[in-house]
Amino acid sequence: KVYGTPVYLDAVEFFPITDASSAVAGLIGGDLDSVGTTNVNAILTVRDKGAAYTRIENDQGDESFAMMNTAAAPFDDIRVRQALTFATPRKNYIEFAGAGILQAADTMFTPDQIWDNTAIKQQGDTPDKAAPLIKAYCADVPANCTNGRVNIDYEYAGPSVDQDQIADILTGGWGKYFNVNRKVVLQEDLITNVALGRYQVVAWRQFGEPDPAADRVWLACDAIGLVSLNWPRYCSKTREKLLNEAQDTTDLATRAELWKEIQQNVHDAYTYVFFTHTLWMNAFDAKVRNQCGATSPDGVALLCTTNGGMFTAQMWIDQG
Repeated sequence: KVYGTPVYLDAVEFFPITDASSAVAGLIGGDLDSVGTTNVNAILTVRDKGAAYTRIENDQGDESFAMMNTAAAPFDDIRVRQALTFATPRKNYIEFAGAGILQAADTMFTPDQIWDNTAIKQQGDTPDKAAPLIKAYCADVPANCTNGRVNIDYEYAGPSVDQDQIADILTGGWGKYFNVNRKVVLQEDLITNVALGRYQVVAWRQFGEPDPAADRVWLACDAIGLVSLNWPRYCSKTREKLLNEAQDTTDLATRAELWKEIQQNVHDAYTYVFFTHTLWMNAFDAKVRNQCGATSPDGVALLCTTNGGMFTAQMWIDQG
């Protein structure tokens, strides 16, 4: 039993399949009962099957973005962070990576969440605004520039054809003002580099907890150290005060307003360039039932899915 209620399945086997097309092929071929993925092509494939499969989709989880390290040159200077933001070809990124189904992200929340500050609009696609910032920076710190452009390292996880193409899009926009050295690293090495502050700008995906209090660690000053969970290593006393106030209050409306102020502070720090809200799809064969029936010990319905994660104890497979 789980929480005092019956468990209907004798066992659940999980198979980590890194290739999303293979995973979906397994579902369609009857080798798998369920698939969870964020791959847009895989999602479209299952959508094309219509009612043959049960789909549970949610984009209120994590976001994709470019992230800058403020503890290392050149992104310790806000002018460079602003210039990279302005020069980012965000529309091209969203068109390619989003495949017409991902929602563009301005903050870490979707517009239908109570926490979202709808007044904030993610900047980008304005490369001319980067020109005076880069000119001024290179005049002040010529050692970090070559031929009037700032030298930067851009890291992303791979090998990945999709990430290579995204890098082509981003560097195509950044290249007028930045000399971009692309670094492809294994995902575990990328995480280590970021935690230790051994990076300049990276492709990243994060946030998305149902209660933003759980995301505090990624933004707080006290999460910065030799190993940091505040990945950009950016400390704001104003933000810290807001985070503490949001943590201390139990009034939902007050917390929501505080998180709107926190988002404005994050936006104004220019540490992230938000791209898209991740769309998670959990797809099931028609014989799998009761996917969203999980309840707490008190009988309160639990969230069906968070960042692709689901409860399984309440599910069953119809043998009829």
